[in-house]
This record gives sequence, structure tokens and C-alpha cells, in this order.
Amino acid sequence: MTCMKRMQKIFIAAVFISIVSACGRENNRDSNGAAKEKNEQKFDTRAEEKDANFVAEAIEEKYAYIKLAELASTKSSNREVQDVAQQLVKDQSESLAIFQNLATKKGIEFPVEEGDKTREKVNDLSKRQDPDFDKKWCDEIVANHKKTIREFELRRDKSKDPELREIIISDLKGLRTHLDRLNKLEKNML
Repeated sequence: MTCMKRMQKIFIAAVFISIVSACGRENNRDSNGAAKEKNEQKFDTRAEEKDANFVAEAIEEKYAYIKLAELASTKSSNREVQDVAQQLVKDQSESLAIFQNLATKKGIEFPVEEGDKTREKVNDLSKRQDPDFDKKWCDEIVANHKKTIREFELRRDKSKDPELREIIISDLKGLRTHLDRLNKLEKNML
């Protein structure tokens, strides 16, 4: 093989690796940010855009709850934490499917995984040991539920979309039930 052919193959390989690497970076970037950008371009009114962004954020939050709950169900040695976490995985997976169906029906772009902040939290929590893990996990998931409930209540009150409002109202019931159970769990840890 001549030196020129070798150089040509190396060059082609380098270009191929660069393209694959660039695609990987694009796929790894925050999928909620990408969804928001596409939704801003897609919807005509500000109200539609806000509803679309809410749905995309809700989907990302569902992924976050599922990831955090999966971590607790495998890492915690506290049976009560494991039970709550397994229930969260089940309920949030069902809720995720409902929001994804709505998004698909309405042409809303949405993320396909949890966001970067969630990955960082999962990474941080996974390094902790019991009972510190249980306490930190519970604090995190309670704070997330409180924030999500506030966001859902605001969108319920502002949205003009009856289908979205119905989904939000239904989801709020589950979120409040989880928060009550998590608050009891947190008190038992003290």
C-alpha cells in the first residue's frame, strides 16, 4: 500500500470519526432545550408555545422521577424507601406515556430522556451510602414534587387546552398522593 493510499484512508477515517462524534454530541445535548427550540418555531401563538413547552418539561420531569426512583429502588436498603420508589417508577411511567401520547397527538417536540441536571443528581446520589442516601434522596424527591405541583397548578390555571388541563388535573392527584407518602417517609427517617 502506498503512502498516499494510507494517508487517504486515515483522512477518510478521521472525517468519519469527526462526523460520528459531532452527531453524538448533538444527540447528547439537553433534549428538552432542543424540544423547546423546535416548539418555538412550530406553534403560532404564545399560548400554544407555552403549553407545548410545559408538556416537554413535564415529560423531562417524568424521566427524572423515574431515574431517581429506579436509583432508590436498587440502592436503598430501607424497605419503605424501596416500596415508595417502585410505586413512583410505576406511576410516573404511566404518566409519562400519557404526556408522550398527548405530545405526539398535538405535534409537540419532547425530550427522550432525563436532563443533564438529573444525571448530575443521580450521579451524586449514587455515591452516597445509607442512611445519608435515603435522606438526600427523600429531600430531593420531595422538593421535586413540590416544584412540579406548583408548575402543574400554574399551567392548569393558564392553559386554554381542555385536554391538557384534564391530564394536569389527573396528574396532580397522583403527585399530591406521592408527596403525602414521601412526607410521611421523610418524618420516619428523622
